[in-house]
Amino acid sequence: MRKNKKLIIIVASLMVVIGVSFAYFSSTLLSSGSGSKTEFTTAKIQSSELKVEGTLTFNDLNIYPGHQNVSSVKVTATGDNELIPYDLIYDGTNTLNTPLNYTIYKTSNEVSVTVSCDKTKGVVDGALMYYEECSTSNIDSLGTPIATGTINSGENKTVLVSDEFITSSPTGLIQYYYIILEYPNLDENQNSDIGGSFSGKVTVGESDATPDINIVAAYVKQEDGTYEEVADIPQSGYQLNAEKSVCSNGATVRWENSELITSNLTKSGTECYLYFDEYVPPASETILANYSTVLTRTFPLTTSSKVETSTTGTIYKSANSAQHDDYGEVYYFAGNPTDNWVKFAEFYWRIIRINGDGSIRMIYQGTSANATGTGTRLSSESAFNSSYDRSEYVGLKYATESQRGTSSNSTILKALNNWYISSGLSGSDYADDIDSNVGFCGDRNMASGYSWSSQPSSTIYYAAYGRLVISSNVNPTFKCGNSGDLYKIPVGLITADEVIMAGLPWSGSTESNYLYTGQTYWTMSPYRFDGSSAYVFYVHSNGYLGHTGVNNARGVRPVINLKASVTITGGTGTSTNPYVVS
Repeated sequence: MRKNKKLIIIVASLMVVIGVSFAYFSSTLLSSGSGSKTEFTTAKIQSSELKVEGTLTFNDLNIYPGHQNVSSVKVTATGDNELIPYDLIYDGTNTLNTPLNYTIYKTSNEVSVTVSCDKTKGVVDGALMYYEECSTSNIDSLGTPIATGTINSGENKTVLVSDEFITSSPTGLIQYYYIILEYPNLDENQNSDIGGSFSGKVTVGESDATPDINIVAAYVKQEDGTYEEVADIPQSGYQLNAEKSVCSNGATVRWENSELITSNLTKSGTECYLYFDEYVPPASETILANYSTVLTRTFPLTTSSKVETSTTGTIYKSANSAQHDDYGEVYYFAGNPTDNWVKFAEFYWRIIRINGDGSIRMIYQGTSANATGTGTRLSSESAFNSSYDRSEYVGLKYATESQRGTSSNSTILKALNNWYISSGLSGSDYADDIDSNVGFCGDRNMASGYSWSSQPSSTIYYAAYGRLVISSNVNPTFKCGNSGDLYKIPVGLITADEVIMAGLPWSGSTESNYLYTGQTYWTMSPYRFDGSSAYVFYVHSNGYLGHTGVNNARGVRPVINLKASVTITGGTGTSTNPYVVS
């Protein structure tokens, strides 16, 4: 709480009667309506529109010197990501002889701030004086004032804040200004203000200011871990340490392709201190650098191209946008590679694919580098779901009477979550490297010719069945058919499409594939509901894709996504020398 403790003296001859109306100030900023109706002003600056709305409140009765009010002004910039320079301007009439003081704060979020004032009186040298002491609640949340000044008498345009910047966006970027107006108590007679008024509005006008950035110093990390100042910003071979680097005025910086990119540059004279570390490529870049041979496959897959048994030294990529995932180009392993091993969190994993956003999807291989056996899955088998007599039970998450509900966790998701916690992966040392946003797709779309029902009278098939089973031309996908089927969770399961992409067949068997472990394990892809039981795809112990009822017990091989930002400290990707995540 901040108090205004300065005493204001008013001559006794005027204020003999306590409670007499000292003055009446009526002011509207941008609102001249009543109730919920609020008018606003707009300004076209460059190619963007700035909308200014709010109410400047200063219309209390019986105010004494020292009175304050707080008002909020909202500026919304709509346009095509354009940096807009502008001034915040008061345009109105002040018939008071006493200039009004103002203090302005700026925030990116709306804040609840109130001012309360207490009227009081005193006697000095036999004269009766009236004044107010005011306090402001929650003012600390506004930070430091960005401007102070006075609004003088007469008709005028007063620049309240000059050389502001805002970046417009298609959806509208918002900036809030909180203005505390004060009728100051002066050590002089203020009787002439009785009957005066204050009115006007706040607008914006284009500023000719240009935001500039001054690199005060740049530092490069040395072998002993200290930073040494350098004369020039380093180019190739270094990356910006964004956490250590700091700029004034709330600006932020990032480093892209050896170029410094600034964000939230809102003031001229912004100063930055930059820190650079030796460039360490992300894990995906390190892995891909090992492959001179990158293959593509034509879809749909024919009978002769479904089974894949290629070995070390090759990696596949999606050939076009139809084969990409929802984020972009995908690199994936197929056949029987021996160089897609990773050690992370004291567990061994096999890389399934590098997602379109650079994150890395991996499937659990155990606590040791065994290619086959029960150690390649969790110690206990699990039903996919203990409930089976509704079609909803094919979902990793589900809700009854909903094709894409997510309110309940399946039996197997509960098992995955329990393992995620007990394994230590949920701890900060590892969880910070796991990407929960890239998601796992449990496609609950229907195959062509079928309609969803909770308990249909005849069999209904899901979309993966149509892509992978019923046609001799198999057409797996990395895309998620519906965003409602994308579970944004830290741990999930492999999809049936990923199994086919890796080269395991729908029928027959193959042991020459990295997904073959000699054990059964679940996928997360729905198969069908036959009127009484729900079915989900799983990997058979003989090395092919099959299906079974959700209430049957099968093996569990967790799948996680490593963030695109993780790095690798060593290893060549083999079982004896796996990639090691930093």
